[in-house]
Amino acid sequence: MTDREETQGAHPSRRAALGLGAGLAGLAAAPMAAAAAPAVAAAQSVDVIVVGAGFAGLTAARTLRAAGHSVVVLEADDRVGGRTKPGRISGETVDLGGQWVGPTQTRLLALAKAYGVAVVPQFADGKNIADLAGRRADYEGEVPALDPAAMAEFGEVVGKIETLAAAIPGTHPWTYAGAAELDSQTIETWILANAKTDAVRSALRMMTRALLSAEASQVSMLAFAAYAATAGGFGALISTRGGAQDATFDGGVWQLAARMAAGLGPAVVLGAPVLVLRQDDAGVVAETPKGPWRGRYAVVTAPPTLAGRIRYDPPMPAARDGLTQRLPMGCVIKAHVAYARPFWRERGFTGLVLSDRTEFGPWFDHSPRGRPGGGLVGFFDGGPAQRWADRPPAERRARVLADIALYFGDEALSPVDYLEEVWTRAAPHRGGYVSAPGPGVITAFGPALYDPVGRIHWAGTETADAWVGYIDGAIRSGERVADEVGKRL
Repeated sequence: MTDREETQGAHPSRRAALGLGAGLAGLAAAPMAAAAAPAVAAAQSVDVIVVGAGFAGLTAARTLRAAGHSVVVLEADDRVGGRTKPGRISGETVDLGGQWVGPTQTRLLALAKAYGVAVVPQFADGKNIADLAGRRADYEGEVPALDPAAMAEFGEVVGKIETLAAAIPGTHPWTYAGAAELDSQTIETWILANAKTDAVRSALRMMTRALLSAEASQVSMLAFAAYAATAGGFGALISTRGGAQDATFDGGVWQLAARMAAGLGPAVVLGAPVLVLRQDDAGVVAETPKGPWRGRYAVVTAPPTLAGRIRYDPPMPAARDGLTQRLPMGCVIKAHVAYARPFWRERGFTGLVLSDRTEFGPWFDHSPRGRPGGGLVGFFDGGPAQRWADRPPAERRARVLADIALYFGDEALSPVDYLEEVWTRAAPHRGGYVSAPGPGVITAFGPALYDPVGRIHWAGTETADAWVGYIDGAIRSGERVADEVGKRL
């Protein structure tokens, strides 16, 4: 019996699956080999410098190269994939970061199809568990079961969120007529004004944590409604069937980033954090520990708070600098637990639990396909992630197992393996899975999220026109910025 904790030493997400064979192991090694490749020499000139080898940066680089432009992708980490990452548990490779895909996330689905990677429906046959405000209910479907009065109110409150999401321009929410009023509120103050029952309030707080890895008291209501708008509605965010948790990938989503990087070859340089970006009328110079690169333009795909840690010469305008100071990453810890068998399925449960009695959660079934064994995957989100990030791994593991056992019995206390990723501590990411704007940030600084500064352009899932916070959004942002820069070349 083996229990392991993923460490944060050599190399470092909700909302929120991976088993690679020998062939895919070679793909995973390909971008690592790029770190040592000498083909991109120090001080070499390219058309475009791309900062970050996540899905946004890799997409931008591939698109620009396909249009005939030369690129280099500079990545601070020793791997590609950004807020996606592979790990091994009980002989299976799993996603330690982003994992799921929904039917309207067409860019990510198209990428998987192009690489021949199958989509696997999330297991959802049976009963879910909702334990909120002192009342537990087992239910089927997408809507948590509450008492009749709370159910009616839940429908009304969700309807209000859907109405806001339909009215707010997701990429330009500051232009909404009621933007200033909404942006002056947190999600929590909006919940208190619009929901009266404890169960509905608790459900919305739990959903906020699961979606943004932050507390409802920390995030602007305008930002929350805009986030839902880019997904096509609040229902799409919280649903399994037909929603954002509809399916996973056979072999995991990280393999797609590995294959994109392999196609770019030595143009992907790992272990090369950009320390300084200098620009003048002729171009941009990126200074890294592996030497400088000069480009006619640069694309920065890091989340705003990490992009703000780069030194810019000349300095960024006040609006952009102010934005990067006010967009913290969410706090999240993702954990996989492997069991000898999926005993919750034997009792008629899907594995999905939403509870305000636990620190860990929600969690979902992630059992291996085509071989024995059971698996659950879940999260410490928001406040719980803040409380548990700096504790010893053994304490986190014990808490995860105790929380699962509260609903599935003592059998949950005896896993065959355990694996986690503490994204809040993971350098150079320091959180996930998306930036969480507080009150007043969007209306004061929103345009700076997108507007280029001279020859420097911005991408990343936070800048997407659809599915902000998701891999699909990152891909869309890479396509958009490649088009922007391509028109200037």
